[in-house]
Amino acid sequence: MQGTQVRALVREDPTCHGAAKPVSAALKQGQVTPTELCQRCLSLIKKTKFLNAYITVSEEVALKQAEESEKRYKKGLSLGDLDGIPVAVKDNFSTAGIETTCASNMLKGILAGHDPKDSTTIQDPVKPFTLPTLTDVSKLCIGIPKEYLTPELSSEVRSLWSKAANLFESEGAKVIEVSLPHTSYSIVCYHVLCTSEVASNMARFDGLEYGHRCDTDVSTEAMYAATRREGFNDVVRERILSGNFFVLKENYENYFVKAQKVRRLIARDFVNVFNSGVDVLLTPTTLSEAVPHTEFIREDNRTRSAQGDIFTQAVNMAGLPAVSVPMALSSQGLPIGLQFIGRAFCDQQLLTVAKWFEKRVQFPVIQLQELMDDCSSIFENEKLASVSLK
Repeated sequence: MQGTQVRALVREDPTCHGAAKPVSAALKQGQVTPTELCQRCLSLIKKTKFLNAYITVSEEVALKQAEESEKRYKKGLSLGDLDGIPVAVKDNFSTAGIETTCASNMLKGILAGHDPKDSTTIQDPVKPFTLPTLTDVSKLCIGIPKEYLTPELSSEVRSLWSKAANLFESEGAKVIEVSLPHTSYSIVCYHVLCTSEVASNMARFDGLEYGHRCDTDVSTEAMYAATRREGFNDVVRERILSGNFFVLKENYENYFVKAQKVRRLIARDFVNVFNSGVDVLLTPTTLSEAVPHTEFIREDNRTRSAQGDIFTQAVNMAGLPAVSVPMALSSQGLPIGLQFIGRAFCDQQLLTVAKWFEKRVQFPVIQLQELMDDCSSIFENEKLASVSLK
């Protein structure tokens, strides 16, 4: 949520579903106007500012687009089911006319886009697609990786995972156990490769050509140091230090090169599974329910990643599409989701299956207003406690 921006209000999507449906119906019936809806959302954003959920709120643009949407509704020319419904996007999607920062002081003002000199960029043209309504899953083969059944997996997540597999099977899909033997190495592999790449990529941000520049003018060296101290937080600095260690001449072969070889093994595991006839993999997303913030901040970032990302890092190493779909609330009332992993470049099939599953499980809609009221009261109590301690 830290990298979220409110950027656009007008979208056309024939697959509108879930909580947007009643809002869309209200707009069409004139029960609420796009401008009123936009103002309510902006008001809610301001009231929940203490959550630090939004970086950039393009209020003027949003209200202008809401007015344009309202004119279309009056003429009976709405663009589709989502016309006039506010949309928030993560702050790593480049949007015309609105600054993209990736929640980083250093990256403010940096423009993103296709770079023909970037060998890691996929050159194939991207074609827009719509998601068909899947009614028959009998031709699907769903894979269940046995390595994901770890001792640390909570009983609630394990039960929901089993129920999801049974749901597919009851609808006629073929559900089989598969093996991804190098899954356990994904976290350490990711750590070595990610930090090495971070150290390399961040080296250019010295305050001269790219990104943030501090006001220090004592010397070039002092400006370098102050710029990088101001622009990078503790997590990034830790990754830069670790990455530079892994790519030192005496460590390069033992760490970086070995991690590259392990990544290839991880990717090959997925290739073998999909070549065996599996269409989509079904796995847990996390070991347990969503962790409360007070518990989340008890440990450092690397420890949390090692514990919580075991089911998702292998996908990143293999370069595959994946999506997490909320399935149910835990006994504590916190969301639990399951992950679907698809073949490379088969995003449409993956999302179509995820859409079918989402529709079947009917995840309960969380009442945001009640949640906001609870959060506000907690926040106020914390402020009072802080004042009393002083």
